Amino acid sequence: MSGGARQDSADTKLVPVNEDDIPTTAADMRALAEQAEAEAAEAEALAAAARARARAVQLRRQAEVLEAQKSEASAAAPVEKAPAKDAVDPADTEEAETEKADAKDREPTTGELGAAAETEAAPEAGTEAVPETATQRRRLRGRLKRPKWSTAAAALAILVILGALAGSGYMIKQHRDAVRQHQRVAEFTAAARQGVVTLTSLDFNNAKQGVQRILDNSTGSFRDDFLKMADDFTKVVEQSKVVSQGSVQAAAVDLDTMTDNSAVVLVASTSEVTNAAGAKQDPRNYRLIVTVARDGGQLKISKVEFVP
Repeated sequence: MSGGARQDSADTKLVPVNEDDIPTTAADMRALAEQAEAEAAEAEALAAAARARARAVQLRRQAEVLEAQKSEASAAAPVEKAPAKDAVDPADTEEAETEKADAKDREPTTGELGAAAETEAAPEAGTEAVPETATQRRRLRGRLKRPKWSTAAAALAILVILGALAGSGYMIKQHRDAVRQHQRVAEFTAAARQGVVTLTSLDFNNAKQGVQRILDNSTGSFRDDFLKMADDFTKVVEQSKVVSQGSVQAAAVDLDTMTDNSAVVLVASTSEVTNAAGAKQDPRNYRLIVTVARDGGQLKISKVEFVP
C-alpha cells in the first residue's frame, strides 16, 4: 500500500489507492493529477476556514470584554480608559486550537465561510479608547467654569483699584474746575466793581480825568457810545458843581452766562453826592446789570443797563 489516495465520486471522500493501481496510461495519470490538485485545494480551504474561525472566536472574546467594561464605566463612577486591546485567555486559545483541529475533519458551511470573510474585512476591535462618561465631562466643565478663589480675589482687587483711581480722577477734575470757576468769578466781580465805582465817582473839578477813567475801563459798544458823548458829559459834570463818590454794596456773577472771556454781573451800588457848598445830598442807589468782557489781558465793562 502506498501513501496515495483516490477520490470516490459517490460521496466525494478520499479513497486509498493501492500500489497495484498505479496508472499505466497517460489519461489515468492526468486524472490522478487533477484529483491530487483538487485534494490540495480542499485542504487549503479547510485550513483557511479553520484560521478564520479561530480569528472570529478571538475577536468575539475581545468584543465581549470591551462591552462589559463600557457597561461598568457608564453605571459606576468615572474610571480610567480601558486598554486598547485585552490579552486572550489561554483557555480560549486552547479551545480555538481544538476547533481548528476539528475543522480539518469537516467541510466549512456556506454561512461559516461568509462570516469568516466578513470578520477578515472588519477592522480590528479594541483600538478605540472608551469614550469619556457624562460624569467626567460634567466635572471637566465644572473645573473650567469655576474660577479659583485667588483669581476672583485678584479680579475684585483690580476692580476696586480701578474704581478708586477713576473716583480720584473725577474728584481731582471737579476740584480743578471748581477752583478755576472760583477764580473767574472773582476776576469778573472785581472788574464789575471797579467799573461801576469809576462810573459813579465824578468830580466837577476834574471832569475830564473822570471821563477818561471811564473810557479806560470800558470796551465794546459801551465805550464807543460813551466816547461819542464824552464832551457833552464833561460839560454836564462841570456845570453840576457836585462831587459824587460811588461804592458797591453787592455783586454777583450769573454763572449761566460766564465763560472764559465774558460774564454778566449784577451790581448794587450807592453814590454819595456833595455840592459846591459842601452840603451832602441823599445817597443815590443804583441797580445795574454789567457785562464784563476780556480786552487783551484786562477785563473791562462792555455793556451797562440800569435796572429801576
